[in-house]
Amino acid sequence: MSLANKYRPQTFDEMIGQEHISDILKAQMIARDKIHHNYLLFWPRGTGKTTSARLIAKGLNCLNLQNGNPCNECSNCQLINAGTSLDYTEIDAASHTGVDNIREEIIDKALYPPTTLQKKIYVIDEVHMLSKGAFNALLKTIEEPKSNVCFIFATTEIHKVPDTIISRCQVFNYRKVPTQAMTLHLEKICKAEGLGYTLPALETIANISEWCVRDAVKYIDQVSILWEITEGNITKFLGVAGENTIKTLLETIKKGDRNQIFEFLDTIAQSGVDLWQFTKQTIGYIDQHLLEDTDFYLRICSTFWEILGNLRRYPYPIVAYKISLNNYLNPEKQLTTSSIPQVSQPSVSTPVAVSVAQTPAPQQQKPESSPVNSESKSEVVAAPLWSVQSEVVKEESPSTQPAPAAPKAEPQPVTASTQMQFWTNDLKSLWQSVVAQIPKPTAQANLKDQAIIEAISENTVEIIVITKIAEMLLKNEEIKKLVESLLTTSLWKSVQLQVVYEAKESYFARKMGL
Repeated sequence: MSLANKYRPQTFDEMIGQEHISDILKAQMIARDKIHHNYLLFWPRGTGKTTSARLIAKGLNCLNLQNGNPCNECSNCQLINAGTSLDYTEIDAASHTGVDNIREEIIDKALYPPTTLQKKIYVIDEVHMLSKGAFNALLKTIEEPKSNVCFIFATTEIHKVPDTIISRCQVFNYRKVPTQAMTLHLEKICKAEGLGYTLPALETIANISEWCVRDAVKYIDQVSILWEITEGNITKFLGVAGENTIKTLLETIKKGDRNQIFEFLDTIAQSGVDLWQFTKQTIGYIDQHLLEDTDFYLRICSTFWEILGNLRRYPYPIVAYKISLNNYLNPEKQLTTSSIPQVSQPSVSTPVAVSVAQTPAPQQQKPESSPVNSESKSEVVAAPLWSVQSEVVKEESPSTQPAPAAPKAEPQPVTASTQMQFWTNDLKSLWQSVVAQIPKPTAQANLKDQAIIEAISENTVEIIVITKIAEMLLKNEEIKKLVESLLTTSLWKSVQLQVVYEAKESYFARKMGL
């Protein structure tokens, strides 16, 4: 048995990092009249959603509750633990997406009373993957449920779940497990298994798991073959570096000795460390220790984000790594990675380019004097929206014969007010068009989906950022001025950015009306 299954929490008290949920659920199990018919558990993977669903099922059917916790000894608890009860059903929505699946597995069976348990429990994991028809078929059942039926939904993408479903559920927002709590949990497992360990090694595993308990325990299971969890074994088996290695590299960069930096990088690469994972670890370390040396860490963090983008674009990661660090040390003598052959990627296209591409081409052959040739097409893509629209009209209605007698009508001028109205009605397209013009690929990747235009006022554009990295990028003076300039051009008026940070969980919860 894997360690993840062996140490899966069997009571609410054993859950880590989710006390705000486990305390409420325990109270509901005690006060039976407070139990809800439908539960929706959402947010990060590996934080205990499926485990909580099983605990709720056991708590609702347990014959001998222990302070709100299932006893795991009565017949009902044992049936659910073994997965042999006909009244307890777990469904993976990824493989049961259709209406027929939901009708056969749930709707039809929910009509009959339970056979062995007190309540029928239906757990639907990754519920956001159900089809629209499946959601509609399920709606009536959860809207007027029977007293002996309970539905528990789990998802990592609540924004894909219809509002009609959410409004009929009691929603629990799970949180990322803090590093300290994760480390203590891993320490308990190591002691129980008789494994040797060092605390820095456990902290490294907690960090690289990105607050996912399941992944962290999986890494312990993988390294435990040597019966000792050390930074050396972690590097050997997982290809990750310890915190001391990251700290040493940053200290070396701060000293500014280029040759020493490059030698240290070669040592890291030759030890088998995955540079992509190492760069992510470094950014995470900087975030945790930002207040220790704020100015240096902010400057070097942008360099590591640039490196992270280059590692996916070039087949020679160590070379791209060295070029970026060289540019950090010598900003007056910037080198480029243009000579390094890139790994083929789909080109980034703006909304304007898509509009041109979707325009149907005329069936007849164009005359040589066609106003839109291959060169002008490339100009059309880069032109403002109003220019593109006029060009598209020309291409859709080419003139097969010259008509000198008919004077060409001048296009109606686009005013600032009409352009402003267009973008106000489509804030997402506006933001995507602005981000696509930022020259740094790393900044593009992080701002595309991690920053959202919330509102446009008289002279201000309010942007919500849902990650600290996006906030840092938009508060960088160079990027901020560039974005303001691009927005000014698009809106035909001078505007300033107002950047507001809002945690991802809070943002989506607010948008969903939770």
